[in-house]
Amino acid sequence: MIAVLLVVSLLTGGAPAAVENEAVENNNLTEAQAPAKLINEVTLSADRILSSKENVTTATQLLASLPEIEKKFKIAIYDIQDKTGQYSESGSPVVSQGATEMLITALMRSRQYKVLDRADFNNFMTEQNLVANDRVIDNEGPVIGKLTGADYVISGAITEYQIDKKTGGLGLRIAGKGGQQEYAVASAAVDLRVTDTSSGEVVWAKSLKKEIIGEKISLEAFSFMGNNIVEFETGKGRQEVINLVVRTLLEEAVYKLSANNNL
Repeated sequence: MIAVLLVVSLLTGGAPAAVENEAVENNNLTEAQAPAKLINEVTLSADRILSSKENVTTATQLLASLPEIEKKFKIAIYDIQDKTGQYSESGSPVVSQGATEMLITALMRSRQYKVLDRADFNNFMTEQNLVANDRVIDNEGPVIGKLTGADYVISGAITEYQIDKKTGGLGLRIAGKGGQQEYAVASAAVDLRVTDTSSGEVVWAKSLKKEIIGEKISLEAFSFMGNNIVEFETGKGRQEVINLVVRTLLEEAVYKLSANNNL
């Protein structure tokens, strides 16, 4: 009981005295009632306790505006690869390796498709193989031969990425000052295609490119869309900005695919 009280105190920011007061109050409750009361209080305070927020872009509202449909095609998602060929000084890819996850999230947010995860297919097969090899308890785990088949496959790649400093008239509209102004441009492009699994025919393909402008806020730092800061000298913030561009592109691609009833 004391442990539960301490947890509630930490979550709600209460002082030790508050814990003692709560303990006194709970003396009048049964052993079964007190934990239930505390759990209920934490549940009611969830909005205040939670610190995470939805990771959204300006394009997320487009997906939310789509009416959910009843008949949904089954679409399988494979890896969205980085084909820009760009690497950092440490040898790691510059562009986000999370594009596949971003696309799955965008498709789910659209509420237009039954999304089949084929990117992590080995994980599913491991679970199936455990059952097939009698390594799990009877009647537990997946049912062999019940994987959902796909009507379509969506695949593609990130094909362009660049983030540069520039000087010119465009800076006048950013900073609102006279003279030639330095600014930054982050851009990326994605190519996606949808293939019919029965015929192998590509039924939809789109190449999208997007640029966002960064305002100079110090000698080597630029601010993109408010609070996304890139430091050119250290490279800090580059990944976050390009992730924002890629997520926006993928959400817009899903919107274009869905809004035009392409499938």
